[in-house]
Amino acid sequence: MGAALVLALAGLVLGTYRVVSGWHPTVPVSPSTTVAQVTSTAAEVDPGATLHQKAPLFVLQNQRGETVGLRQYRGKAVVLAFINSQGTSVSPLTAVVLHNMRHDLGKYRRDVQVLAVNANPVSTSTADVQAWSVAHHMQGQWQFLTGTPSQLKIVWHDYHVTSQVLKGNLVRDIPAVVVIGPSGEERWLYLNASDGSAPVLAAEVHQLMAHIAPLLPGHPSLSAFAAARELTYLPGTLGPQGGQHAFEAPVIRPNGALATVTAGRGGRPILLDFFATWCPDCQEEIPILKRYQQYAVMHHLPQVMGVDLRLSEPTTAHVQHYVVRTRLSYPVALDMHGNIAVAYGVSGIPTEVLISPTGKILWYHQGLIAWGPLLAAVSRHGGL
Repeated sequence: MGAALVLALAGLVLGTYRVVSGWHPTVPVSPSTTVAQVTSTAAEVDPGATLHQKAPLFVLQNQRGETVGLRQYRGKAVVLAFINSQGTSVSPLTAVVLHNMRHDLGKYRRDVQVLAVNANPVSTSTADVQAWSVAHHMQGQWQFLTGTPSQLKIVWHDYHVTSQVLKGNLVRDIPAVVVIGPSGEERWLYLNASDGSAPVLAAEVHQLMAHIAPLLPGHPSLSAFAAARELTYLPGTLGPQGGQHAFEAPVIRPNGALATVTAGRGGRPILLDFFATWCPDCQEEIPILKRYQQYAVMHHLPQVMGVDLRLSEPTTAHVQHYVVRTRLSYPVALDMHGNIAVAYGVSGIPTEVLISPTGKILWYHQGLIAWGPLLAAVSRHGGL
């Protein structure tokens, strides 16, 4: 591997807004690509990587069961996204970005084809991608493609993305979006952020438009397009829809002692942090959570409760030792059977979920988060 490629990949891995611990695309970046081109911005919007290579061809089934191949869209720009057919966090945000992009294209909409490839190796039926398309208002906006797990794995491999089942439909995947030119050449790739705020969504739409405009007939300037006007996605709609999600679970106190805890059954809002001891990004986030916990106690904000994916750990004693060794200042509930993660629609870690006293989701964030955005989000959505 050349030195330029090593530097570019290092920039992508270290700088990109990481959605799931330890999982990043090994992008075959052009030797001319600089670290600056693939370094994340302060707004946590990935500026992406410029590519110059033929897009691997594939043939899959769309949400109506029809056979669809990439080759049939030669002559059009193609926006290819990898979408979890059970996703409740980053995938819906990607859909919002794509929906706004199509809105903003106006008369050029016919010159751009949006394709989504299923990133879930468990829910692979056409009914799965059809239901997800309808639920997220994308039915007439794209072709959501799926196939057998082996067919999908080939596409993931060819496009350097990964997807892994943690338990049931709890899947970690790469939220990659690729722009492909009319001649079938990959032109640009970025990772969709897990921030559902309007500024971040608008920035991602703007970036997509900037990379698509040169591929359109007549090469219109970006100023020819209206700004995104349908950014109606609300953070509170992330995760499972409707209902309350109270739970009772074993809990490890900061001193390592075992007890029982309930959440979502009255009291105060709680900031749940879904994590595992083996997760590097979760470990990196601990100082931020400790700092927030101290601040929350002083300023009467929702306090932290860790939720450990116990099924992925060797023993409960291992988690107890971790809590004591890392000097966590907040309790850690043990999700013994994965039911809590499923109830809150968690598809990757770390994930922060702010819940009301009755277990309603007030705010949901998947991936590493900095001190400033965390404090701002909890202050805004905490209801205190």
